Amino acid sequence: MNKNQWIVCVLFFLLVSLNALAKPLAQLKSQGAELQVTEQFIEIRDQQRVLIKLTGFNFNYFPLRHWRVEEATSNHIQLTGSLPADVEYYHTAFDTEPREISVTISAVEGGFRFYANPSWGNQVGLELDYLGDHFFGLSAPLQPDNRLSPDLTGASVDVDVTAEGATFFENYASAFSAFYMSSQGYGAFFDSFASGRYQFAINGKNYIHHNTGTLDWYVFIGADGTAIHKHYFKLIGHPKPVPAWAMGPVGWRDQNNGGAKEIIDDVARLTEMKIPFTSWFVDRPYSDGAHAWSKMNFSKGFSDPKNWIATLNEKFHLEFMTWVSPATFGDEVFNRHLQGKFSYIDLSDGMSVTAYQQRLRTLQHEIGVKGHKIDRADEALPLHEPWSDGTPTQQRHNKYAYLMAKAHHEVLEQTWPADNVTFARAAIHRSQPYLSAIWGGDPRTTFDGMRANFANAMRSAFMGFPVWGTDVGGYQGEGFIPEDLYTRWLQAGSLSGLFEIKLDGAGGDGKDRMPWQYNEDFQARFRKICEDRMQFLPYLYSLANTSETTGVLMKPLAYVHLHDKNTWDVWDQFYLGDAILAAPVFDQNKIRKLYLPEGTWRNFDKPAETFKGGKTIELPVTLDSLPRFIKQNSIFITGDFPLGNREVWKPDGGELKVHVNPGLSGDEVEFIYKDLVDKFQKRIRAARNGNNLEIAVPSLATTTELTVYLNNAPKQITVAGKLIKADYDAVQATLKIKLPELTSAIVRIAL
Repeated sequence: MNKNQWIVCVLFFLLVSLNALAKPLAQLKSQGAELQVTEQFIEIRDQQRVLIKLTGFNFNYFPLRHWRVEEATSNHIQLTGSLPADVEYYHTAFDTEPREISVTISAVEGGFRFYANPSWGNQVGLELDYLGDHFFGLSAPLQPDNRLSPDLTGASVDVDVTAEGATFFENYASAFSAFYMSSQGYGAFFDSFASGRYQFAINGKNYIHHNTGTLDWYVFIGADGTAIHKHYFKLIGHPKPVPAWAMGPVGWRDQNNGGAKEIIDDVARLTEMKIPFTSWFVDRPYSDGAHAWSKMNFSKGFSDPKNWIATLNEKFHLEFMTWVSPATFGDEVFNRHLQGKFSYIDLSDGMSVTAYQQRLRTLQHEIGVKGHKIDRADEALPLHEPWSDGTPTQQRHNKYAYLMAKAHHEVLEQTWPADNVTFARAAIHRSQPYLSAIWGGDPRTTFDGMRANFANAMRSAFMGFPVWGTDVGGYQGEGFIPEDLYTRWLQAGSLSGLFEIKLDGAGGDGKDRMPWQYNEDFQARFRKICEDRMQFLPYLYSLANTSETTGVLMKPLAYVHLHDKNTWDVWDQFYLGDAILAAPVFDQNKIRKLYLPEGTWRNFDKPAETFKGGKTIELPVTLDSLPRFIKQNSIFITGDFPLGNREVWKPDGGELKVHVNPGLSGDEVEFIYKDLVDKFQKRIRAARNGNNLEIAVPSLATTTELTVYLNNAPKQITVAGKLIKADYDAVQATLKIKLPELTSAIVRIAL
């Protein structure tokens, strides 16, 4: 055999060997994707691409890169591998038998599950090839380097509910999740409260590590964030419902030195100015005991709470909430506390939780308190003191945030079933069924603080927290702030899920920022923004209460367009539902530069003006500008309802407006409306076939007007089969049709 023949034989042998290694040993299918197991890697692929290539597991830092198939069915594959005896930390010198490890891969709804639970396990890791994709989620704090971009490619990110203070912006934005999305079209969830670390695109690899011996990893397949989260929510539970009264403007001071009278006076003056609010809350201090809280009652300045809360309810039609915390700050009043300066209640101890809940119920809920701003859990939580239920040290930071949300939700449900609110700054995956919202911590009162806080919002959305809010105006620093900063924060906040407006400085520092502290122009602007929010309340209420199927409220551009590389770095734009693209102004510039994805877009304020997408545009902006765009082939709802103190000056019944922006021929669209009156979910549909548009509107509990966005006047309109005439406004490119009350209607429009 000559040299060339020898080289050919060697190459042939290598090729055969590599093909043998790559040949699937077993396969699973789920959600249109296929999982293939070979001797050296596991691939998940759809019809177009490889989504994931898993090249190894790690148990107690020992790599497992070879395995055999023990069993394979249409529903699961069981793999077995072996690791040296040293993988078990506590073994004798005479015990040298390799340790067998079994990994079960199952087809589950929406994707696949990887599971292993060796008795000797302490740490678990996954090693994946980096396939050029981009990653989103995991951490509301702007890890690793305070980047505003939600793209985590090239980053190392920790998943552990701990407050980094001013290290990672914004201050105490403390939501985390062992969930991330990839631009390849999948979401991955490690189902454990154990702390973890994720590294993406480092030396050609992605690494996932959690401080637990149990591997419980899910991969959900989906074309966009909504589809992925739909599967995720089926696993962890539907997000907590949000009542309508929590979806309007929410007011508060950080320090009510004037007690209950100051709260009533503030609400009364805002009502006189006809500035709408739907709820209010009091922050600490308002109680007796350590840190003006541990007694959990209402102190002297807030005496007779049942009476003044009733005034808020009955005279101003506002619901009321309070600040709470499972920290008692040195006053150990329950069965078990965790040692440390905050004296956290051991929330794994049933007796302590029951006593804490009983105190909240009798001292607060039964006199009219219907919700809580839940604080701490991310700050100074001791790790090394044993918990009542034996929770391992590595799980305590994350599990405490979960137990905190659960304890407050459960007790509120006893007094106010399905009509209560919980929102917290510290949150972790699986908290969603117990938290109405998360808020973005204590942002700095600057443009930079506002920018960073809305970057927190985008990351929170990818993690699957449907409703998010900011301390409008900022938390850190004095109350009174420049008009332009305040206006821009109000505008952006009005497009968030939880529109809570902070009306003074940190700890009441300095002059407050009540609207009457500013000139009449600003007061008018404040009023207009709050009124605009009220108009959108039916839409936001519907989105918040259908998020298990429709996704988060504030959708980052990459959440909707995972495969569009132009969206991956965008933090300052978001979809509100599926119909409205918002681009608030986060600086003092006179030009707003923004990216419009593919499609045709209408200017929300001037709907006759359209833009072709797939490119970046620049718009001139004034202080009154809030750039918003209506997506082609979309439906959204606005309305005029007597909610909150608005009922004082406008007590008449509500009116609903259904907005339809038709798509191209063959397009269909549906919106799920949760009726504000009868609380039923109702589906509004639109479909276009050539020049014929059909809109199906179910029976709605209020007077309804249909607005259709058209570039030209229609040729013919029928409602429920009857030919009608309707007003077409060429300047606004809108057709308005009054719909019959309390009955469903099919509207057909010949274009």
